[in-house]
Parts: sequence; structure tokens; C-alpha cells
Amino acid sequence: MKQQPKQDLRYLKNENLIRETFRKMICEMDYSKISIKELAQRAQINRKTFYLHYSSLDHLLAVLQLEIMEPTVQMISETKFPEDAEIIIKKSFEIMASLDWADKKILSTKGDLPEKKGPSDLIREQLFQKYDHLAQYSPFESSLILTYFSVCLGVIFRQWEANSQQIPIEEMIQMTTKMILHGLEGVGLVPEENDGF
Repeated sequence: MKQQPKQDLRYLKNENLIRETFRKMICEMDYSKISIKELAQRAQINRKTFYLHYSSLDHLLAVLQLEIMEPTVQMISETKFPEDAEIIIKKSFEIMASLDWADKKILSTKGDLPEKKGPSDLIREQLFQKYDHLAQYSPFESSLILTYFSVCLGVIFRQWEANSQQIPIEEMIQMTTKMILHGLEGVGLVPEENDGF
């Protein structure tokens, strides 16, 4: 009599198959080489089933990107800047470090997100919308401060990752916090006096 739960289970099973297959494929090949036909074959579903879930590969990519970014968006919504700068640095590091290879490939892939914006654009937009102005600064100065903060955080994290995470994450978070909030002096580097300046 009750067919709905069965249909729901089948729908969820197919949804998971589509996502798992896509994640495997994006680790194996460039996004531009992925086709709905091959994805459906690998997932052992027909193409019509794919279209019950997503209107296109770009739609699937955009949904996955937004889901992967959700913890960062949530963290931004729950924090204040600059009061929570240390918390933002810590949580950002933890979120970025938790991403697996497929997540990173999905986030770095150019798809058809709203207004052609990539994931980093959307995160930066969230950050700037939340902290659109810092009380004692002009809008331009506020945007420079937020740019400095977000770019430093991203670049330092990527460098840590590129060096195989040689320093434990907690030490890296502490060092990053000191550098971003206190510059070179924060990590014990005080420039020598220079009479030329």
C-alpha cells in the first residue's frame, strides 16, 4: 500500500550513486571530460534517472560546491570580526584541513555557479557581506583589511599543505594567528633599525 518510502529509498540510493560516481570521476579526470552518459553508465543508472536529480553536470557541481562550503558560511555567520579573528583562523584551518581530495577538486573546478562565481568568490562575498564595514574605517579601508585577512589565511594554509603539513595543525594555527594579527613581530622577527627610513 505505502509505496512512498520505497520510492524515497530508491531516490536516495540513486542520489548517493550519482554523487559517489561523480566524486570518483573528478579525481580521475578533468571536469570537462566528464559526461552524463559515462557517469550514468558507471553508476549503473539510466540518464533519465540522472535528470530526475540534476538538470546538468554544472548543477550537480554547484550543489556539491555549496554543500562543501556550508561549514565555512556557517562559521562566518556565527562570528564577529575582528573580535573573533582567532576563532575564524582556527575554524578555517580545521575546515580546510578536513577536506579530502575529491572536495578540493570539486571546489577548484570552474562550473556554472550563480553569476559565474567560483567557491572562493562566494566565500569572500559572504565574508564581505557580514563584515561590510569596520566602525572606525571607510568602506575602502574595511575592504583592504578583510582582503588582507582572508588572503593571508588562504595563502598560509596552501603553503602549509604544499609542504606536506610538516608542522602539526595546532602549532600552525598558533603561528598563523600570530602572523596575521601581529605581523612579523608576532613571530619574533623585529626588523633591524635602518637609518634610510
